[in-house]
Amino acid sequence: MTDRWREVYEREYPRLVRALLAIGRDPAAAEDAAQEAFVKAHQTGLDNIEKLPGWLLVVGAREVFRKAKRARRETDLWASLPPRDDGFDTTADRVDLLAALGELPERQRAVVVARYFYGLSYDEIADHFEIKSGTVGATLHQAIERLRQIQLAGRLARGAMR
Repeated sequence: MTDRWREVYEREYPRLVRALLAIGRDPAAAEDAAQEAFVKAHQTGLDNIEKLPGWLLVVGAREVFRKAKRARRETDLWASLPPRDDGFDTTADRVDLLAALGELPERQRAVVVARYFYGLSYDEIADHFEIKSGTVGATLHQAIERLRQIQLAGRLARGAMR
């Protein structure tokens, strides 16, 4: 890191995180968004950015909004799954979930586990699996749709066995 970048980072990063925290009220999302804003600033180059503090705020705020929208979408998707009222206990539910995960392609399975078992953000998953953040969202959406189909098929099969 050059001295100029270090100076900019040390001056602007804490202020940016505080601003993004005020906007999104999620400390982890504020940190992630601030880091993403600095990555984009580095890619763009300091000499190509006018009014750097405002530019960082706009880029960071967009990232906070994007993450919040993704989180709402995920919550809505999981909430749309039919309720489990078939009398199965938690252990049976876990077995069903593991079996359903086993039906997913490897990448979908890995992304679902990273997101919902480890709580990794889209950006963390993208970084660890060397895919784009948008690909993480699409992969999760496909996996959830497939899990929904598997769950419905499983419920039909259990109903036929009674």
